[in-house]
Amino acid sequence: MSVLVLLIALSPVGAQQSRSANDWKDFDFLLGEWTWMGGGQPGQAKGTSSVRAELNGTVLVRRTHLDYPATKDRAAFAHDDLLYFYHDPADGGVRAIFFDGEGHVIRYSLSVPHGEDSLQFVSDAAPAGTRCRMTYSRTGADSVSEKFEIAPPGKPEEFATYVEFAAKRVGK
Repeated sequence: MSVLVLLIALSPVGAQQSRSANDWKDFDFLLGEWTWMGGGQPGQAKGTSSVRAELNGTVLVRRTHLDYPATKDRAAFAHDDLLYFYHDPADGGVRAIFFDGEGHVIRYSLSVPHGEDSLQFVSDAAPAGTRCRMTYSRTGADSVSEKFEIAPPGKPEEFATYVEFAAKRVGK
């Protein structure tokens, strides 16, 4: 009983209600299960991902697994990552945070170009670090492309393509 009282006492009075599906309408084209191809030459990666609403619709979560084949310069390897999309309570803007199995953490602001089926994620510019930009674009009813770009330290607007992928939705 005391645990329940403590939980009620610690919960905010105006706790955020579940978001409606409309809050994520610009992201609808990304929802679902995907198969991915691409990711740089030589040794194109193949993999899967899913994008779905979680925690009563308060976040979207993308989970990705990619397998890179061996090349003459490196052994085969796998890449796993998580990307959480959320509405920032401070200003209502959409943000995302990325984590991968190599220890990278990237914080993004998101924009949705008006009238386009695309999303652009741009990380904060850091004077001594790289800056990242990731763009998803709808290329068909059940297909998308992803372009991941990196800008070098001290040149936050000079993005160069690092990898590109194409994906097809699996089922519906």
